[in-house]
Amino acid sequence: LLLGSEPKNMIARQSKFVFVALLLAVSSLGCARITNSRAESFAFPRYVILVRHAEREWEGEDPPLTAAGVARAQALAATLRDAGVTAIITTQWRRTRETARPLASLLRITPEVVPVYDGKALENIADVAAAVRRHNNETVLVVGHITVTGVIAALGGPRLPTICENVFSDLFFFTPAAAEDGLVRLRYGAPED
Repeated sequence: LLLGSEPKNMIARQSKFVFVALLLAVSSLGCARITNSRAESFAFPRYVILVRHAEREWEGEDPPLTAAGVARAQALAATLRDAGVTAIITTQWRRTRETARPLASLLRITPEVVPVYDGKALENIADVAAAVRRHNNETVLVVGHITVTGVIAALGGPRLPTICENVFSDLFFFTPAAAEDGLVRLRYGAPED
C-alpha cells in the first residue's frame, strides 16, 4: 500500500508526538515524590541488586568457589556489566569476594566489605542495609549469604524466606523508592542441580 505525501507527513507527526509523550512520561518517573514516610527518613540508592555468593567448596573455614561458582561469578559480571552498578558490597568471606571479583574488575570498583559474624545475622542485615543507604541515588550490588532477603526487608521491601542452601541463581532487583512493590526476582547463570 503506497501512501501519498499528506498521510505520510501526518503519520510522521503522530509518531514524533507519541515519542515525545513517552519520553516525557518516562523522564518524569524519576521525579516522583516518595510517599512512604519510612523512606523519607533515609537516603536510598536508586536500585539495589542482591545475590547470594556463588557455589563454594564445602571443606575448610573459608573455602573458595567451585568451578561452577567461578562460572556463575563470570555470568554475574556478564549479566550486570551494563546495569549501572556504582558500588559493590560483600562480606569478608572469600566466597562473596570471589563472586563479586569479575564485575568489580570489569567496572574498576573496590568492593566495600561489611563483616558478618556467626550468630549475628540480624546485626549483619542491619549493617548491610546501613551500608547500602550510604549510596544515595546509586545502583548497588550486594553479594551476601542466604540472608540477603533480610536486607531487602530492612530496606523496606517484602519479607521473603531465606534462600535455600542449594540455591545460587537468585538475583533480586530492588527499587527502594517503590517499597514492597519494587522487587523483581530473576535468575542468572546456569540452573542448579
